[in-house]
Amino acid sequence: MISKASALLIAIATASQSTSNIGVAAFVPPVSSSSSSSIFQSSRLGATTKKKIFIDGEAGTTGLQVRDRLADRDDLEIISIADDKRKDVDERKRLINEADCVILCKLI
Repeated sequence: MISKASALLIAIATASQSTSNIGVAAFVPPVSSSSSSSIFQSSRLGATTKKKIFIDGEAGTTGLQVRDRLADRDDLEIISIADDKRKDVDERKRLINEADCVILCKLI
């Protein structure tokens, strides 16, 4: 059985295979030791919480494709960087730390 996190990575890899000069990677920040569930699973009480996804490189071709594929998911919240702050390292760090999962899209 493929976990939701693995399925997300497979979907991202599949989306980027058609463009050979684009690289995509996903980074899931470590979950605290007190939490035994995946970041994509519901809480123990059964309440579903939206997990925050930050797409670093969202303005690029692959980032836009990834965002489009995730846009209809009601269990995920995509957090975006303001256009004028895209090159701001501190703002990118803040959003990376705020996110439950970070998808990195960059030219290689």
